[in-house]
Formats: sequence, C-alpha cells, structure tokens
Amino acid sequence: MKIYLKKFVSGQVTLISALACFAFSPTAQAVDPPVITVQPIDKTETEGETANYMVTASGTEPLSYQWRKNGLDIVGAISSSYTTRKVTLADDGSVFSVVVSNIAGSVTSVDATLTVPPNEIYGYAPDGTPLHWDVYTPSGAGPWPVVLLIHGGGFTGGSSTSNQESVACARDMTAAGYLALSIAYRLAPPGRIDGQTSTGCAPQQYDDIKMAARAARADPRCTGKLGVIGGSSGGTHAAWLAVDHLATETPPWSSEDRPDGAVCLSGPYNFTDYRPNHNLDGFVSNVTSYCCVPDTTDPTEEDRAILDANSPVSRVDVMARPMLLVNSQHDFTPIEQQEDMVAALDAAFGNEPNYEGITLSGNDHAWALWPVTISGTETVKDRSLAFFVAIFSGSPWITTQPADTTVAVGRTAKFRVAATGSAPLSYQWRKNGLNITGATRRSYTTPPTTAADNGSLFSVVVSNGIGSVTSNNATLTVH
Repeated sequence: MKIYLKKFVSGQVTLISALACFAFSPTAQAVDPPVITVQPIDKTETEGETANYMVTASGTEPLSYQWRKNGLDIVGAISSSYTTRKVTLADDGSVFSVVVSNIAGSVTSVDATLTVPPNEIYGYAPDGTPLHWDVYTPSGAGPWPVVLLIHGGGFTGGSSTSNQESVACARDMTAAGYLALSIAYRLAPPGRIDGQTSTGCAPQQYDDIKMAARAARADPRCTGKLGVIGGSSGGTHAAWLAVDHLATETPPWSSEDRPDGAVCLSGPYNFTDYRPNHNLDGFVSNVTSYCCVPDTTDPTEEDRAILDANSPVSRVDVMARPMLLVNSQHDFTPIEQQEDMVAALDAAFGNEPNYEGITLSGNDHAWALWPVTISGTETVKDRSLAFFVAIFSGSPWITTQPADTTVAVGRTAKFRVAATGSAPLSYQWRKNGLNITGATRRSYTTPPTTAADNGSLFSVVVSNGIGSVTSNNATLTVH
C-alpha cells in the first residue's frame, strides 16, 4: 500500500488520522441487517382460545420487533412472539405480521392468517358441561357425509386446535366433500374444560364422544353417513366408537352412536398390556389417569378390572365397525397396542377381516402420521380418504393386501387377498398387468414356477355392483 501525503491545515490532518484509525482498527465489525429465518405461520383457533405467533431472525443485535394486525401496529407487541387475546369469530381471516429492525435496517415478515371456525354446542354432559365442536364446511350445497375429528392429549389435555396437524386433516376432509366436526370432550384429572365439574374419568369421555356421534347423525347437514378420525387418545375414542355397542352411563346408547368406520392413529387400545417398551411409563401414566386408578404397572385386581373394562380391545366382537389402524414402529404409543387390537379383530372375524392395520417406519405419532407415505406416493391421508369412500358407498375395500412370495423353481406360489364391501364381491387376478384366465377367487395359486417367473407381479381387482379396487402388486421371487 502507498500513502501519499499532502499539505493540510491542522484540522484536516486530525480528521484523516481518525479515519485511518477506524479503518484499520481490529475491533471494527460489519453491521448485518435483519434477516427472517423462520416466518410466522397460519393458525386456526377455537373461539375463546388464544393464538401464538412466533418469528426467528438473525442480524446484528439488538433486534427490535413490532407485530401488526391487518397492517396496523399492535400496542406493546414488541417481542419475537405475540399471543393474541381470546379470539372471536370477528377475528376470522385476520392477518398478522412483524417488522424486525436494527441499526442497519428492517424487514417485514410474511402475513400469517388466523382462522376461527364456527363453534357450536353439540350437547351437554350430565354435569352440565357444554360440549362444542368446530365446524369445517365443504363447498357446495349439503347435506354431506360427516367425519368427526377427535383430538389427543393423553386423556388429560389438548383441544380441537391444540394440534395444527389435526386442523390440516379437517381441511383435507372438507376439500374431499365431507363436513368435518372437530370435537371437544371432558378431560380427566388434572385437565378440565370450561364448565366441567366431573372428573372426566372413564367412561365419561366415551359418553361425550358417543353424544357427538348421535348429534352428528341427527344434524340436518348430515346425509346419515358418519366416519371418525382420532389421534393418540382420540384414536382410543375412535376405536371405542367402532367396537362398543353397550350402554355406559346415560342416556342409553343405540346404533346411532356408532360410526360407519373409524381411522385410528396411534391409539392405546389395551390398558393392561405392560410389555417393555421405550415409552411404557408414558403409556401407563396416560391410561391410568383416564381410568382414575394409581399410576403403576402392578395394579390391584380391582383396578385391573377397571382398566380392562375401558380398553377398546375388551369390546371387540363381530359387530365392530370397519377400522383403519395406523401407527409407527417407534411410536409414542407402544406398537404392542396396535398388535393387541389386530389380534382381537382377528379373533372376532377370522378370515373375513373388516380392518386394515398399517405400521410405518419412523417415530411419527398420531396426526403427524397423516401426511406420511405408505408406499409409492400413497400417504396415510390418501388411504384414509379411500377408506371413507369405500365404507360410505359400499364399494370394495381391501383389508389385507397380497404379500410378496418366494418359492423354489418347480414349486407353486399362493397369493391371497381379503376385502370387504357390499356383497357379492368378485375377483380377477392379474400377472404383470394381464388377466389370468380362471383366476377369480380370493386366492390364486400359480402353476409350477420356472426361472422365467422370477420378478413377476401379481395383483387382483376386487369388484361389486358399486365399484372396484385394485390391490398392490405382490412380487414373485423364484430361486
């Protein structure tokens, strides 16, 4: 570097010296303007609840924040998060944003929309608790088939909007043409909902769910077709609706309380299965809280009887409604719970199952399973929508898919399918997409295989007078 000096008056020399010191000072640092790294997201909240919006930003500290509602500053909302007052229907459609600033400038977040669905009372519990559901209405003229959504929360907490993934599910159902009703119910100790004075212990929550089912069927917006989707403890309640046909408390129940079918995501079904599991303690704590018995894996005979009586597996018989059961391999709910429900259904239905059980890899739980891929591009959402189409219309629904088979050269291979739907059902097996002449039963046995059969794909089309469904491909390996 070359430095050229000229003659300056004394004041100019001082200024140049100061600038040089600043330019070469090792402590001088660049100033970075604010950048938003995590934007606020859309929220759906029930009337009377609050909505919380958050933003994450980087840049030279200190950062300042100013939240806005519909473009106007909110007085006092100057932190990285903002919680609204209790929302009302008047807040529906409001947009929230935040301006993040520092000495280098400012940046404005994207708009996050607040949705407040209409909230209606569907009934009153025996203790006078008003019971509500959030209403998600499809486009067009009703009436529509209805799907009840039942939230989780370990039987002691949660609400219809406490999990935004369940809200997304409700919107998916309305997009598919269903009236979605996301329900509240009494909570077991220590939880409470507004107006609740009862314990919320079993079978009180079951009674609330049955009241919702009866109210939905009687609603003039309903075609009379009723489905239910529940996650976690809500999965338990969905299963109970599908299997129970006995009176619990009051009033006496009837077939109107039972859905046409249920999707159960990560539900506990057997409250006394204490086989070792990574989350056994959490499971036991949840089910004992619901049954209001001590939290222990060694219950007394009396407490075990209470736990058994309120386990959905204890009510399974041939009257159980069709069910789609989904969990993950490392689910928060022990995987043994789904195994127990499948075993009970198999014992009741034998070779004519009316359920499908799916266990996915990973550790997703309850509503987080909704967008997860089962195979190919098909998700739990896709399979659930197909399930409701089938049970509402009576069209065929495959409960057990053909399985991959491996045989030695010269041996035969057998493929089986199980399906339900309005009788009679017909079957047509295919090999590599082409119909196999005469293969029109629920199972198909190949001729003696050759090496050329290795890698062949077998599937079956199940049909009735209403529609048809094609199974997954099953691969034949010949060695």
